[in-house]
Amino acid sequence: MKHIVNVNRYGAKGGCGLTDTIGIQLALLQAKKGPVTVYIPKGVYHIIYELVIYEHTTLILHDEAVLIRKSPTAMLKNGHRLKKYYGYDGHGNINIIGGTFDAYGHTNNTNNTIMSIGHARNIQIHNVTFKNVVGGHAIDACGLDGFYVNECKFLGFRDDSGTRLFSEAVQIDIQTEGAFPKFGATDGTITKNALIENCYFGNSGDPNMLPWNRAVGSHASMYDVFYENINIQHNTFEGLGDFAVTLLKAKDSSVTHNQFINCEGGIRYLAVPTGKYSLDIHKLNRGGQAGSTILIGDNTFKDIKSKPSILIKSYEDVMNKDIYIYNNHFEGEYSNNIKFIKTTDIYLYNNRNLSNIKQDQVENIIHI
Repeated sequence: MKHIVNVNRYGAKGGCGLTDTIGIQLALLQAKKGPVTVYIPKGVYHIIYELVIYEHTTLILHDEAVLIRKSPTAMLKNGHRLKKYYGYDGHGNINIIGGTFDAYGHTNNTNNTIMSIGHARNIQIHNVTFKNVVGGHAIDACGLDGFYVNECKFLGFRDDSGTRLFSEAVQIDIQTEGAFPKFGATDGTITKNALIENCYFGNSGDPNMLPWNRAVGSHASMYDVFYENINIQHNTFEGLGDFAVTLLKAKDSSVTHNQFINCEGGIRYLAVPTGKYSLDIHKLNRGGQAGSTILIGDNTFKDIKSKPSILIKSYEDVMNKDIYIYNNHFEGEYSNNIKFIKTTDIYLYNNRNLSNIKQDQVENIIHI
């Protein structure tokens, strides 16, 4: 049976960075004694250092509980910098429910991530609002087996340096050198078996903030290690500044039943060319690789801007294959634009208002 603790008991009352941070951390430390539920009541709490959450913890925030980032660090992580974690054997079986994590980017302009979660199994995040990130991610999910995000809001992003266009609200990540600097071994542990559903990605409306550039995706890889069973469904992406979703060298994954509204681009599915992301675990360059078996269906693309609604792209002599694109609806002057580059075995079915299909070195495209 889980032990239930209220952070007020440990001195976290709201409005004071020192007592709020220490109080919440003392409550989270109760997981060292066994499974625990930590409750954060209504209030505004100031976080001045990275909180650490441990295995078998359920963290519940009142709907009107707000954690505000008051330092250059991340807000929450599931490990310690000086401790090595391998594979999926770090702190897992963690549930985070409710409340708001506000990186306070409209006044705190330091680059960091809200939640850094790595080397673990069974991480679930429900009904959480993530706000106002500068440069980093809302969630960096690096080396997770079983990652579920449901009914969350991702509001507000800014890239002051001009070098963080690639920052996703939810980064689906792999433990490679430089990818996840918080803790753990760079042993090629990759995130798999992920489901992100019923979420909203857009702007917070706070001063100086914009919508995210990218909502969900990956931009790091390792030879012969694939993102698998990544599923993105029933989400709304609004006003994003780049491709909303990027799948990288993925297998057996899907993007279905989503709405892409007024974004620069929609969905991008990429292979990996020869380069720094084609190294194996021993840092030998083994060449580019592609993925296979992707479902893109029942999505609505409305008023997409400068980039394709769907882009499938491979490199060199390897090709993404087995791409199923079906029952999508394209609205607006430029939304009916999809593009295939070095791709094979593409199946198209019942896509409404799709008239502009661009192809470059494509093999075996089938209209069902």
